[in-house]
Amino acid sequence: MNTIEQVRLGVTELHVSSFERSLPFYTDILGFTLLEQTDSTVTLGSNTKEPILVLKEDVQLKEKPDHEPGLYHFAVLLPTRKNLGTWLAHVLKKGYPLIGASDHFFSEAIYLSDPDGIGVEIYADRPQDIWVGEHGEVKGGGNAPLDGDGLLQEAADSTWEGLPAGTVMGHLHFHLNPEEADSFYVNTLGFHIRMAPPASLFVAGGVYHHHLAFNAWGRGRKGAIDPRFSGIRSYTLVFPKEDDRTSVVERLTKAGIHMNTTGKSNEFIDPFGVLVRLQIEETDKKEGAEYGQTHRG
Repeated sequence: MNTIEQVRLGVTELHVSSFERSLPFYTDILGFTLLEQTDSTVTLGSNTKEPILVLKEDVQLKEKPDHEPGLYHFAVLLPTRKNLGTWLAHVLKKGYPLIGASDHFFSEAIYLSDPDGIGVEIYADRPQDIWVGEHGEVKGGGNAPLDGDGLLQEAADSTWEGLPAGTVMGHLHFHLNPEEADSFYVNTLGFHIRMAPPASLFVAGGVYHHHLAFNAWGRGRKGAIDPRFSGIRSYTLVFPKEDDRTSVVERLTKAGIHMNTTGKSNEFIDPFGVLVRLQIEETDKKEGAEYGQTHRG
């Protein structure tokens, strides 16, 4: 079976219940730049104006209960460890509550929640040659304590100016059944299994530690995402070349997955009700794109 060797995450769409509550969090706390706003949609990016998130407002939405299928967190990848330290100093100064911080060996990560209870991870990768083994396996994982003091010390001479150039959507982690995810995302779509701890599955294109993750921690979490709750509605997979995207479209079509073409995207609905867009990298962005997310850490 053909597999995905190069891919990155593009724009992710979240639905929230109130811009009045959400926008201060996404801009003042997380550090996104507001690129465009209409009555119902906000586009957010880094300070280089590259779109990363789209928020849509629906005042009828309720916060997703923990036992419901849905998004566990979206993960914003910063280019360097110093950037992560700068962000940590910023959020501590703001006094916004953090819900966790971990050293995963391949990355250092800080966790918090948005006003709708949507999980957020802000992280930086360590250099890839540290955590990719001789046979391409991922070394590390787990949840060791984060060296917060070390992060702050490394960033002591820096000034917070919002999310820096090179910030991307690093991965998406779902509260969804790993067996269903394996069947579709690995066997049909072509992602590689990178880690499979108990009741979870981490998959990626190429050797990255994970672009997508799925867990059933505590519950089976079978079934599709309920649109009555706030959270994810769509995300984008960006391929470096048209041939890479075409091979994925052919595999999905052969498997009986209905595909739509909208503008520059091929689109389908995954087994959990999430719209997935398949795009190719725009020519003027290929030079700086990091499909393996080989950031320096």
